[in-house]
Amino acid sequence: LFSLPTIDHFHDLDIDLLHWLRAKFATTDIKSVDPPAVVVAIDEVTHASPPFKGIPKVMWTPQIAEVQTAVLKGGAKVFGWDIILPTSASAYLNNRRFDQALLKGFISERRSGRIVLGQAQLNTQIIAPHRAFAMTAGGQANIRNLDISVDDDGVSRSLPMFIEMTTKSGTKVEVPGMAMELAARAAAEKPQLTSKGVQFMGRSIPGGGMRELALNFDSRVGAIPTYSFVDLYKCAKAGKIEYFERAFSGKVVLFGLVLDIEDRKLSSNRLINRPDFDGAPLPCVGPPSNRKKSINRSTVPGVYLHATAVNNLLNAASLKLPDQLSRIVASLLLAILGSLLTLMLKPVSTLIGLMLFGGLWASLATWLMRDATVLPLIEPLAAMILSSVVLLSYRFIIADKDKRYLRQEFSSYVSPNLVEAIIDSPDRSAVTARHQECSFVFTDLANFTTTVESLDPEVLRTLMSEYIDGMVQIVFEHDGTLDKVIGDALCIFFSAPIVQADHAQRAVDCALKLDAWSRDYVSRMNEKGILIGKTRIGVNSGQVVVGNFGGSTMFDYTAYGDAVNTAARLESINKQLGTNICVSSKTIEQCKIFVGRPVGNLVLKGKSEKTEAYQPLSEMELQSPAIEAYLEAYGLMVSADPNAEAAFAKAATDFPTDPLIKFHYQRLKNGESGNTIVMSEK
Repeated sequence: LFSLPTIDHFHDLDIDLLHWLRAKFATTDIKSVDPPAVVVAIDEVTHASPPFKGIPKVMWTPQIAEVQTAVLKGGAKVFGWDIILPTSASAYLNNRRFDQALLKGFISERRSGRIVLGQAQLNTQIIAPHRAFAMTAGGQANIRNLDISVDDDGVSRSLPMFIEMTTKSGTKVEVPGMAMELAARAAAEKPQLTSKGVQFMGRSIPGGGMRELALNFDSRVGAIPTYSFVDLYKCAKAGKIEYFERAFSGKVVLFGLVLDIEDRKLSSNRLINRPDFDGAPLPCVGPPSNRKKSINRSTVPGVYLHATAVNNLLNAASLKLPDQLSRIVASLLLAILGSLLTLMLKPVSTLIGLMLFGGLWASLATWLMRDATVLPLIEPLAAMILSSVVLLSYRFIIADKDKRYLRQEFSSYVSPNLVEAIIDSPDRSAVTARHQECSFVFTDLANFTTTVESLDPEVLRTLMSEYIDGMVQIVFEHDGTLDKVIGDALCIFFSAPIVQADHAQRAVDCALKLDAWSRDYVSRMNEKGILIGKTRIGVNSGQVVVGNFGGSTMFDYTAYGDAVNTAARLESINKQLGTNICVSSKTIEQCKIFVGRPVGNLVLKGKSEKTEAYQPLSEMELQSPAIEAYLEAYGLMVSADPNAEAAFAKAATDFPTDPLIKFHYQRLKNGESGNTIVMSEK
């Protein structure tokens, strides 16, 4: 798409942008400036200085002749005119000898071919030098066209090497343009036209098939040495021939205008704004301070385009432009790269990837531009960005629909860091039903029904919002999954949907943190006169079936199995035991760290097998006298020692607030023995 002819101007912009990038970042390694072409400029200083001030250029011919002669005596290979004198002052001054000096100069060089006059074609009209100038200079053999190619956007990026002309006999011939002619005479070699293009100095010129030379502007300071015409005139009058020898020996000299307004062009170096005489050689007569200060400009004098073309031809430095196939391949490669980045990465990572590869491509293009090779730039980058935008839209609308659904649903179930892991599972295995060993935590507020009936609805809403938020935050801090919230009760599990090898340890740690937070919250509420009970917690581990069991219309990620029921029973059994937390041995066996005391082997209502249960404790609680007395009495009870009841009786007297001491003492008083406890209630 970005290589179609209808948007071909992208390629033209590549040339402009690459000129700027090279000038900004990649000029240090280019060989030093020693251009074959120099410019003799009729500038603003010339127009403002005597003897030229207020006088039209057609009356400057004596002074032009003197400068032209001095330049050629200084060793210039060829002197090309980028200005046209279509009239002669002789006809207006009644002085046929007024132009004699210039005419003699033309005659003296007509056979050597060191002077080439310029002409221009405006539509079908040819603007040529005055007949006297043309004849004495050697006629059409020493006159060449100054035409400059202009692209559709008004920018000149190339010059015609050959121009099709019609002879008097009606035959069409291809004649070299001014730059081609000057380069050929300087190299003493004629260019050859072939079916494949233009051959010059033993090599094919890029763009020769179209007879167009793609201009490669050297943006460095002083790349085209420019001399003020008035300074050279004063230099010639002073007889300083050595200055002309130093400045023009072996050079191609272009004589043209370097003015603020007249004959200025937009070219492919338009992004590099620089004053006209920036880096110009030291003048012969006047000090540098006498030169008029120029401002930065986006346009360049037309004579610089011809000078650049001469330098490109003699230095084999014209731009090598990519063909249509290369541009299509480059755009296709970067479009594929953009698509892959978008499909494989998250949006933010995709943006970073696009910036990285875009920067690398621009760097490669800038590096190749040092060797005058133009790598497609805007088209491939635009193709990469467009493909990424299209694929990103596709992902958002279609491909990521399931991910958004999962993110929305799971954000209320699991901690945020687990949500992305779940939705990024390529096979959606995180939500498919499967067998999995998990750990479960059930919580419930004691006497909640009574609390509901006694509180104002708005107070109740605030109370429960704070309670649930605080509890859920702790669950998410431990990377737990919130299965259900039923009133004041929470059902939590670990190791699903993301497998966690330490799920049992997480469950116990989470239960302890929930208990501590709940104790503090209940205390604060009681101080405010809002009476709520303690939070009871049950913890168990085991094999279950987990997955989305919400049917086709609902999302209900939950677990089924006996391990779930056991955890719920352990939570409820706290009411009979008087404890806050009850943990099964199946969970404790998988914990690396557990501090607590045994409760007993519980036979839960409706079950025949025993569940060994424990109460978690802190290290400080474990070292307390009450726990030491409990463990001693519990050991006697397990071994069926008849002194067990007496031990619990003493402990109950010494520590009347310990719930488990009180619980077992009552059992033993009722005639029970051992640590197997058959629960009659759920």
